[in-house]
Amino acid sequence: MKPKIIIGVVIIVAALAYLIVGGFKDNAVYYLTISELHAKTKPPVGEGLRVTGYVVPQSIDWDANKIELRFAMAEAGDTLNVFYKGIMPDQLAQAQQVVAEGQLDSTHVLIASKLLLKCPSKYEVKDQGMANRSY
Repeated sequence: MKPKIIIGVVIIVAALAYLIVGGFKDNAVYYLTISELHAKTKPPVGEGLRVTGYVVPQSIDWDANKIELRFAMAEAGDTLNVFYKGIMPDQLAQAQQVVAEGQLDSTHVLIASKLLLKCPSKYEVKDQGMANRSY
């Protein structure tokens, strides 16, 4: 094989490997509870984070004009303030648990880009006697 072809193939393979590794690195996020985040000696400011906790319903501050949402998450006595620019999820106040994905700013507020809610299910079986019945 000609050296030019070999060099070209090596460059293409190296470029693809660089793009793949760079893509994984940019999308990597820490998944932490609020307690784990507060336990860190050096908070991951500016890095991708996914934090789970429970919504403090009385802390919800929705500004419909600016489409901005502020609320607090709590877990095991620790709290974290969250800022989210976007439409407020319908079931936020009733959410059992929330996962906020974003970045921690220098004031230790999580600037969320995504909110995922774990809501109480309407479809849970209330009477176990009916669930175990065979037809």
